[in-house]
Amino acid sequence: MIIKEFKKNLVILKGLACDYIDEAFIILKGDLPRDVKSGDILKEANRIITEYRTGKKRKRLPFSLPSFFLGFGTASAISIVLFILLL
Repeated sequence: MIIKEFKKNLVILKGLACDYIDEAFIILKGDLPRDVKSGDILKEANRIITEYRTGKKRKRLPFSLPSFFLGFGTASAISIVLFILLL
Protein backbone atom coordinates (compact mmCIF):
# COMPACT_ATOMS: atom_id res chain seq x y z
CA MET A 1 0.00 0.00 0.00
CA ILE A 2 1.30 3.41 -0.90
CA ILE A 3 0.24 6.56 0.85
CA LYS A 4 0.08 9.15 -1.87
CA GLU A 5 -0.85 12.06 0.33
CA PHE A 6 -1.38 12.57 4.01
CA LYS A 7 -2.94 15.92 4.71
CA LYS A 8 -4.63 17.20 7.81
CA ASN A 9 -7.96 15.50 7.15
CA LEU A 10 -7.50 13.39 4.02
CA VAL A 11 -5.51 10.22 3.33
CA ILE A 12 -5.24 8.92 -0.23
CA LEU A 13 -4.21 5.28 -0.52
CA LYS A 14 -2.93 3.86 -3.81
CA GLY A 15 -1.50 0.52 -4.83
CA LEU A 16 -3.92 -1.55 -2.78
CA ALA A 17 -3.64 -5.31 -3.15
CA CYS A 18 -7.23 -5.58 -4.30
CA ASP A 19 -8.83 -6.46 -7.63
CA TYR A 20 -11.67 -3.98 -7.27
CA ILE A 21 -10.22 -0.94 -5.51
CA ASP A 22 -7.66 1.26 -7.21
CA GLU A 23 -7.57 4.14 -4.75
CA ALA A 24 -9.10 4.76 -1.36
CA PHE A 25 -9.86 8.19 0.04
CA ILE A 26 -10.15 8.34 3.81
CA ILE A 27 -11.59 11.54 5.25
CA LEU A 28 -10.65 12.00 8.88
CA LYS A 29 -12.79 13.52 11.58
CA GLY A 30 -11.99 17.08 12.48
CA ASP A 31 -11.91 16.39 16.22
CA LEU A 32 -9.11 13.79 16.35
CA PRO A 33 -7.02 13.79 19.52
CA ARG A 34 -3.54 15.23 19.13
CA ASP A 35 -1.85 11.97 20.15
CA VAL A 36 -3.24 10.00 17.18
CA LYS A 37 -0.35 8.78 15.04
CA SER A 38 -0.37 8.17 11.31
CA GLY A 39 0.33 4.48 12.00
CA ASP A 40 -2.93 4.22 13.94
CA ILE A 41 -4.81 5.79 11.05
CA LEU A 42 -3.21 3.37 8.58
CA LYS A 43 -4.13 0.38 10.77
CA GLU A 44 -7.74 1.53 10.80
CA ALA A 45 -7.68 2.09 7.02
CA ASN A 46 -6.28 -1.43 6.51
CA ARG A 47 -8.99 -2.87 8.74
CA ILE A 48 -11.74 -1.13 6.78
CA ILE A 49 -10.33 -2.21 3.41
CA THR A 50 -9.85 -5.81 4.61
CA GLU A 51 -13.44 -5.94 5.85
CA TYR A 52 -14.62 -4.67 2.48
CA ARG A 53 -12.51 -7.15 0.51
CA THR A 54 -13.37 -10.20 2.56
CA GLY A 55 -16.90 -9.24 3.51
CA LYS A 56 -16.12 -10.37 7.04
CA LYS A 57 -16.38 -8.05 9.96
CA ARG A 58 -14.59 -8.72 13.18
CA LYS A 59 -16.95 -10.71 15.33
CA ARG A 60 -18.15 -8.90 18.38
CA LEU A 61 -19.75 -10.61 21.31
CA PRO A 62 -23.42 -9.83 21.82
CA PHE A 63 -23.18 -8.11 25.18
CA SER A 64 -26.72 -6.80 25.47
CA LEU A 65 -28.50 -9.65 27.26
CA PRO A 66 -25.59 -10.98 29.38
CA SER A 67 -24.63 -7.42 30.35
CA PHE A 68 -28.19 -6.70 31.40
CA PHE A 69 -28.32 -9.73 33.69
CA LEU A 70 -24.85 -9.06 35.07
CA GLY A 71 -25.73 -5.44 35.82
CA PHE A 72 -29.10 -6.42 37.27
CA GLY A 73 -27.52 -9.04 39.52
CA THR A 74 -24.77 -6.72 40.69
CA ALA A 75 -27.19 -3.89 41.41
CA SER A 76 -29.48 -6.28 43.28
CA ALA A 77 -26.62 -7.63 45.40
CA ILE A 78 -25.41 -4.13 46.27
CA SER A 79 -28.95 -3.05 47.13
CA ILE A 80 -29.46 -6.05 49.42
CA VAL A 81 -26.11 -5.49 51.18
CA LEU A 82 -26.88 -1.79 51.70
CA PHE A 83 -30.39 -2.59 52.96
CA ILE A 84 -28.99 -5.06 55.50
CA LEU A 85 -26.25 -2.66 56.63
CA LEU A 86 -28.60 0.28 57.06
CA LEU A 87 -31.16 -1.63 59.18
